[in-house]
Amino acid sequence: MSDTETNNETKNEGQTPQPKDRTTFFVLSSVLVIIVVVVGVLLWKSNILKMGPKPLELVKGTGPAIVIGSETISKPELNKQLNLQVSLLKQYFASQGKPFDPYSKENAQIINQIKQNVIQGMITLTLLKDYAKQNNITVNDAQVNDTLNQLQARFGKDKFQTIVDQSGMNMNEIKTQLKEQLIAKDVYSSLEKTVKVTDAEEKSFYDQHKAQFNVPEQVDARHILVKTKAEAEQIEKELKAGKSFTVLAMEKSIDKGSAVKGGDLGFFSANEMVPAFSAAAFALKKPGQISPIVHTQFGYHVIQLVAKHPAQVRTFKDVKPELDAMLAQQDAKSAFEKLIDSLKAKTKIDIKVQ
Repeated sequence: MSDTETNNETKNEGQTPQPKDRTTFFVLSSVLVIIVVVVGVLLWKSNILKMGPKPLELVKGTGPAIVIGSETISKPELNKQLNLQVSLLKQYFASQGKPFDPYSKENAQIINQIKQNVIQGMITLTLLKDYAKQNNITVNDAQVNDTLNQLQARFGKDKFQTIVDQSGMNMNEIKTQLKEQLIAKDVYSSLEKTVKVTDAEEKSFYDQHKAQFNVPEQVDARHILVKTKAEAEQIEKELKAGKSFTVLAMEKSIDKGSAVKGGDLGFFSANEMVPAFSAAAFALKKPGQISPIVHTQFGYHVIQLVAKHPAQVRTFKDVKPELDAMLAQQDAKSAFEKLIDSLKAKTKIDIKVQ
């Protein structure tokens, strides 16, 4: 059964339960990455116009946009950052055949969300830049150039230059922004190094989430998929006459993804396949046993059991390395957010744009 023939459930084996909001908080690389994940579905059905090559005036005027302590970010500077994000967003959706009109009414909420993310990102990067200076955390030009080269390779130099041009920024401004983002990343890394997760913390988390470590019963099965019941009945006859299941799967199965492997689907749990298929596969008791013909929306299946794994609970020892990494990341994220909150609390911040 190919990927399209499962019922779109993912495998759970080996996964560790995740605490709420464990995603590492970075105002790094690009706010766009976050925005695309959050609002991509909303944009997908937007009515669209092409954005021209000139920067958009999403923030009008020339005065100060944000005052952070003694540092001022002007409206033109904020506008460039907004244009950079919209340009990246435009490139992303253009690659999906979905151009994006930032001036349309249905996208006004999206543009406002981008604006708020960019404003908070610029505030955070400014505060972290000052913090890094006070704590001798530095980034050299070689690191900036390496990151720039990676971005150009990712987008392609011409496309990347188009993004820069549409933002109204020049390459030196891009490098300055990358330097600030790398500094923020290094601040996070410095906090990460101070995090120590104890065995007691890991054991406590494991005990509180033990049920989530359950690994369901799994089977490894082969199948032969054909279009008609008559074909499936003929395969049954050939199997009873002693013909190899794997050979028949390679010769006759229309599921080409598994046919090349003799029909083998590997291990799967019950919720990963359509119900009728799972019921037949899990009803088999001994390796080599063959099911009656099974009808699904994909056709007619003949299934052979290869092996079974009983349901089990992964022990604390099994999951300890994963817990150590996960809880360390969670603690580092929390420390990073507390640092940003404390820097904001100690600094007068005046946002002059809506």
